[in-house]
Amino acid sequence: MAWLKRHTSLPIVLKGLQTHEDAFIASQYAPQIRGIILSNHGGRAADTSPPSIHTLLEIRKYCPEVFQKLDVFVDGGIRRGTDVVKALCLGAKSVGLGRSPLYGLGAGGGAGVERVLEILKAETETAMRLLGCERIDQLGLRHINTRAVERDIFDSAGGLEELRTSLTSKL
Repeated sequence: MAWLKRHTSLPIVLKGLQTHEDAFIASQYAPQIRGIILSNHGGRAADTSPPSIHTLLEIRKYCPEVFQKLDVFVDGGIRRGTDVVKALCLGAKSVGLGRSPLYGLGAGGGAGVERVLEILKAETETAMRLLGCERIDQLGLRHINTRAVERDIFDSAGGLEELRTSLTSKL
């Protein structure tokens, strides 16, 4: 990132982050780095890589200050409107869609994609209504129970404290 920062003054959004440590490092280069996209590239490149929602949960747990410095986007694993709501509750600014619209395209062309997006929109709106939320900015941690997923995430802050010390001295 230091190399990239030396070669451009444009705002940067990094894609493909898979660990909370990477998110923390990226946050140290804000404001030039404006955002991060949590993505395991559909699991096709590394079939044992963690789902993006797990990385989002790790960031929330071990380095929540990242959300104050960067926009965090989730790309991958979004199949239902409830997935959208869960990601937003955990702090994602938005989500990316890939397979669902592609399935719609394969099944019905452009109209199939439109139908997939209509279904996701309706499911998202229903989930929000059931939570008593009219607007996305009303969603938060109080609307989600993460205990069932926490057993699957990294169980320590890893080398985060060492990174904090090392990067603070360098920057």
